Amino acid sequence: MKILVCAFEYPPDYTSGVGNVADNVVNQLQEIGVNCIVCSPISGEVQLCDKSLVKKMYNYRPLYHLYKILYFWHKASRYIKKNSGKYDVIWLHNPNPLSFRSTFQKTLITIHTTHYGYPSRSVYVSFMSRLEKGFYENVNCKFTAVSPQVCRELEELGVNKERITYIPNGVDTQRFKPTSDKKLLRKKFNIPEDDLILLSLGRLTDQKQPHVLIDVFSLIERRLSNVTLIIAGGGELLDKTKRLVQKKNMKNVKFLGHVDHDKDVPDLYACSDYYIMTSKYEGLPLTLLEAMSSGLPCIVSDIPNLRIVKDAKCGIVIDFSDEEKAAEEIIDYLERDNSEHSKNAREYAVKNLDWKIIAGRYLEELERLGR
Repeated sequence: MKILVCAFEYPPDYTSGVGNVADNVVNQLQEIGVNCIVCSPISGEVQLCDKSLVKKMYNYRPLYHLYKILYFWHKASRYIKKNSGKYDVIWLHNPNPLSFRSTFQKTLITIHTTHYGYPSRSVYVSFMSRLEKGFYENVNCKFTAVSPQVCRELEELGVNKERITYIPNGVDTQRFKPTSDKKLLRKKFNIPEDDLILLSLGRLTDQKQPHVLIDVFSLIERRLSNVTLIIAGGGELLDKTKRLVQKKNMKNVKFLGHVDHDKDVPDLYACSDYYIMTSKYEGLPLTLLEAMSSGLPCIVSDIPNLRIVKDAKCGIVIDFSDEEKAAEEIIDYLERDNSEHSKNAREYAVKNLDWKIIAGRYLEELERLGR
């Protein structure tokens, strides 16, 4: 079977949640002999964009970034129309309905997030939601979604329930695992050896609500002197978040900036005690799954796509709209023995989320289409 995999985000040029899913599944499929041809802007076997267009991929400027997305999916649409006969199945990751037009009978579309589900009701988001509805209603393709909530969003956008399959994101459970010596790893990152460490990892963007994280932790810091918040990652709100910490005169917050995903991120999870996420919208974030695989109890927003924490019985979900109440709940949680939640997190990841398991589920869908 020969599969064309199209994704705007793909390593090594641009690593994100979408790119990591596509990359990890492709690697697993190729290991068992499935022929996967990757199509992305400037990586993979089919490169559709000039390098000068995407060389500033990490310098996130919204209008320029949108132009790059539209340009890639326009090129991908034309490529598929011309070359679909070369492939048994085509696998698309979040195609942009504004510029993608070509469909092929044997197409699998994986949806990681929708504009329809995003809480913002800006003019752009509302416009894209309408486009999504028109696109999804009128393509006779098979869909997969990375969370039950995204499945529901697709149904509300007009996709027949029979054409949607839930396949969660995955994690490399051999790379992301607990350690018996946290203190040794903490020296590597210059992290307090004896504190409770709360880790926040990911791009600091509006949907992640870093200001809420800081406001809530400032209340925790007043009560618990032995807790440190580690913030790893860049993003457009990094400087603003740092200024907020300075304004509040907080002492127990450490910014690590960008941390190498391959070399350092597994050790960063392993030396932490808890994972915290205050997002107002997510698909199914890989960072959460990596934290679970590393045996970290998780403190997350009470939004649908993060309730996997409840299913796995490995943490707590918090309503961060009431910051004082949220801080009280977190303090109460931190003062308990949560070793059982740590064990549950690791076991759930190994049994349900390992990339070999997830790749096997995608292969079933792709083979079914190929037949």
